[in-house]
Amino acid sequence: MAMASSATTKAARRAAREAVVAAQADLARRNRANMDDLAVFLSARQRADAVDDWFNERVAALKAQADERRAGQRRECGVALAAMRERGESIRDIARMAGIGEKTVRELIRAASTGDAGSSASDEAMLAVLNGHTCAQGEPSAAQPPGETPAPPTGA
Repeated sequence: MAMASSATTKAARRAAREAVVAAQADLARRNRANMDDLAVFLSARQRADAVDDWFNERVAALKAQADERRAGQRRECGVALAAMRERGESIRDIARMAGIGEKTVRELIRAASTGDAGSSASDEAMLAVLNGHTCAQGEPSAAQPPGETPAPPTGA
């Protein structure tokens, strides 16, 4: 009986060792697979971050370009309104005809005379007022995208 017990013990130990070796091999396989997947993940995340950086740079460049175009259109608006003013029209009449406020008329004329159509505290409000209106004689307003022509006046 002692022999049977020793053979059983040896078989049990061998089975335990084989189970431990198999578990360690499985763990090593999983760790290698996890390492490979993490490398793919980190590389893809780095490329995604680079896309975000590129996008932010493009947005900033487009904003600067839009600001330049907007400033040019505002100067053009101011020149047209200044011409009306030079012909003797009052600020109030110009504002009424243009469909904008008197303050906006004065700011646009001032921007045209100084050549500065840059940012001021009321630029956002002025752009909202100008949105959908024309500056003078069918010229597009600052809010109208370049290349679009305004609708022809009715009844003319």
